[in-house]
Amino acid sequence: MQPQKGTQPLDDAQRVVVTGLGMVSPYGAGVAPFLEGVRAGRAALRPIEDFDVSACRCTTGGRVPKLDTKAFDAAGSFRRMPRATQYSILATAEALAEAGQTSPSWPAERVGVFLGTYRAMTEVSEQIWGKLIQGEPRFVPALLFQETVTNAVASAISIRWGFKGTNYAVSSGNASGYQVLQLAVQALRAGRADAILAGTFDLFTEANQYDMDDLGMLSPSNASRPFGARRDGFVMGEGAGVVVLETLAGARARGAVVRAEIAGVGLSHDAYRFGAHHPEGRGLAEAMRRALAVSGVEAAEVDYIGAAANSTRGLDRAESYAIHAALGAAAREVPVSSLKAYTGEAMAASDLFNLAAAIAAVGDGMAPAQPAHEPDAECALNVIGSGGATRPVRTVLANSYSYFGGNAASVVVRSCAA
Repeated sequence: MQPQKGTQPLDDAQRVVVTGLGMVSPYGAGVAPFLEGVRAGRAALRPIEDFDVSACRCTTGGRVPKLDTKAFDAAGSFRRMPRATQYSILATAEALAEAGQTSPSWPAERVGVFLGTYRAMTEVSEQIWGKLIQGEPRFVPALLFQETVTNAVASAISIRWGFKGTNYAVSSGNASGYQVLQLAVQALRAGRADAILAGTFDLFTEANQYDMDDLGMLSPSNASRPFGARRDGFVMGEGAGVVVLETLAGARARGAVVRAEIAGVGLSHDAYRFGAHHPEGRGLAEAMRRALAVSGVEAAEVDYIGAAANSTRGLDRAESYAIHAALGAAAREVPVSSLKAYTGEAMAASDLFNLAAAIAAVGDGMAPAQPAHEPDAECALNVIGSGGATRPVRTVLANSYSYFGGNAASVVVRSCAA
């Protein structure tokens, strides 16, 4: 398979691969609990107990459970960090360990950190505003203001490991995670880094929960049913994820185990209306076409689609239209599922959850199903769990789409046999 018609195949110095993966999800810390839960068909959505949701119609969420961090940082400074920073550092540590780089051997100036987020540090901002509203500005720790900036988490990772390469923080809706993947791929292909840690984080707070509930976006039945006939809104989720990216040449030179190849990324924008996605998902359709084109992958070669569907009537229908527009006749055959049935809508963090499932799928050939799926005629797709047949997985198309409109992204992930 060649990237774009008429061009030469990429050499190993241009191919970008994943050598490490780490995450914190509603299942807890680690990739293993996440994959075990998804493969068992066990959702990580629970009644919210961290704050009062009695006035909300939706009282369920994909909250990250309380984590034991004592062994990770006996000195105690880690436990004083904001949750977003904690989760991202835990995900980074796991990704580096899997890449065989617990003590990184790359030159510090050749390692970049690229993070994407939708809500950034809203949890910290709410803490500050709470004190200000209560008339207690003197009780706001002075350094806490520095934790509100979008790049606070990316900076914390670079500081902790001493990485001196490019440090990016991107905040541009749900698709932020795949936008940083594109930036990372470009940087590696241009020879500007030996390794890049690319990832996402997003959390939800009491204010987020009430905001989405007031807007009528959340499920009054407390259920996440992407593409399902009875879908009635999403359930909030949260977490963080990080991948270690290198060129295939660099990974092989140091004897690294390659998990998967990031064959191509497609980005687009609906350019439709503020606060609303295009009803036919035109931005997402274009992102999918671009991802397939730059990867040199034909629609019929896609073995599984990791969807962005979040259990809302409009977004799921729009993604269905987009898949048909981009894949044509293959759209009715390729197996599809959305991890948001398990984790809820975790904004940009959902990008890395979806990517993790795609990496696992091309590794062992198993695409995740959706529990108790009830087909909907307006989403004419082969959703796994509705009796749709699966097939060996070598190539995955993973989607991201902002539910309030705007950015769309799609990534082609494929097996990279040595």
